[in-house]
Parts: sequence; C-alpha cells; structure tokens
Amino acid sequence: MKKKPDKQPDRRQELRKEIARLADVAIFGSISETYRKCGTPGCRCHTTGPKHGPHMYISYRGDVGKTTGYYVPQVAQQDFRNGVTAWQTLQQRLRELAELTREEILTHARQRREE
Repeated sequence: MKKKPDKQPDRRQELRKEIARLADVAIFGSISETYRKCGTPGCRCHTTGPKHGPHMYISYRGDVGKTTGYYVPQVAQQDFRNGVTAWQTLQQRLRELAELTREEILTHARQRREE
C-alpha cells in the first residue's frame, strides 16, 4: 500500500511563521469599554444626556492571580484591538501546532515499534 505524502511538515512550517508574526503584535488581556460622568457639575452627562465615552481598558490576570488593567488612549485603540485579536489567534495556532507535534511523536513511536 502506498503512503500518502505527509502534509504536516508544510503545515507546521506555516504555523511557525504565523506564530512568529502574531507574537510580534499580540497583547494579553480582555477589552472593556466604559461610559462615565465627568467632573463638570453642569454637564449633560449628569442629567439626561449621554455619558462620556467609550473609554477602553485592557484587563488581565497578573502573576499573583489578581486582575489588573490599564487605560488605552483613543488614538491607540485599534492597535490594541488588533493585538488582543492576535493573542487569541496565537493561542489557537499554538494549540494546532501542539496537536501536530503530538501526532508526529505518536507516528514515530508506532514506526519504531514496527521495526
């Protein structure tokens, strides 16, 4: 029986390249947006008008397990959105690479056992 050509090395190489690209822009955390009242007593936000915002924050769980975060300036918000999305994609690609690695190790183990 003929063996099928192995596509895993190609996919593994693609994943490594994508992981390197994503790692350069990835930002760990979750995005939240808030609306707030300002400190001006006569401002519309203190009555029926809309509050000020949205104000973007990134929150994450630190080394000691405590959740912390930081404010994101408006001019940088799109970059941070892209970075958080890159982090999520990076995790998926790492899982896929780990699965391919597992399969490769098991395949080699089976081949050694058959020898």
